[in-house]
Amino acid sequence: MIDLHVHILPGLDDGPRSWEAALQMARLAVADGITTVTATPHLFARRVVEMSRLNDADRILAAAEELRRRLKEADISLEVAVGCEAPLCPEMLELLEEGRLLTVNGKGRYLFLEMPETAIPPATEDICFRLISRGLTPILTHPERHPLFRDRPERLAGLVKLGCLAQITAGSITGDFGWRVSRFTRKLLKAGLVTVVASDAHDSRRRPPRISPAVARLRRWLGESQAQALVLDNPAKILAGQPLT
Repeated sequence: MIDLHVHILPGLDDGPRSWEAALQMARLAVADGITTVTATPHLFARRVVEMSRLNDADRILAAAEELRRRLKEADISLEVAVGCEAPLCPEMLELLEEGRLLTVNGKGRYLFLEMPETAIPPATEDICFRLISRGLTPILTHPERHPLFRDRPERLAGLVKLGCLAQITAGSITGDFGWRVSRFTRKLLKAGLVTVVASDAHDSRRRPPRISPAVARLRRWLGESQAQALVLDNPAKILAGQPLT
C-alpha cells in the first residue's frame, strides 16, 4: 500500500517532534503493510500564512533526504516521496510560480490543497481553476472532515467536476472522527467522489500511519478492485505524475 499523505518530517509542522518519533511512525507504517509514504508537511508550519514559517521545497527535500538516511541506518524498509499540504490562499499561486511550493513528488502535476477549517472561501473555485489551467490537479485533503462540505456536499461535487480530486482520511472510514464523519465518508465513497485514501498521520499514538483497517471496510463497501485503487493504484499514478484515466 502507498500512504500518500503523512506528516512524518520532524520539526516542520505539527507532526513528530524528533527523528526517533519519525522512525517509530515509519516502523508502524511498515507493520501495517505500507511500502511508501509521501511526506507532506503543511506549507506553513503553523497552518497560517506566515512567510517566516514557510516550508519551501528546499527545506522539505532536505528533511526527506535526512529521513531516508536514518531509515537506511535503522534498517527500516520504507520508501519516502515528498510533497506538501498547501492552504487555499492567493499566496500559494505566487509561491508556485517561484518554485517554492512542492508538488507531489516534484512531478508538477498534483498538489495537496487544504481548505480553511471553518470556511469554503468564495475564491475556492477560481483558485482551483487557475491551478488546473496551469496543468496542476488539486487534491483536496480530508474534505469529509470539513463541516461545510458535510452541510453542502454539492460544493465538493462541483470541485470534483471542475477537475479536483478528493483524498479522505483512513480514520474517517473507521469512525475515529465520529459517526457523522464516518457516515458522510461512506456517502462520498459510494458516490465515486474519492480518489485516494491516506492516513494523514501525525504521530505514533493519536494519529498513526495506519490504513489497513480502513481497507478492510473498503473491500466490504466497494469491492477488492476499488479498495486497491484507492490505496495503491491511484496513489502510484499520482506519485509518477501520470493521469488517472
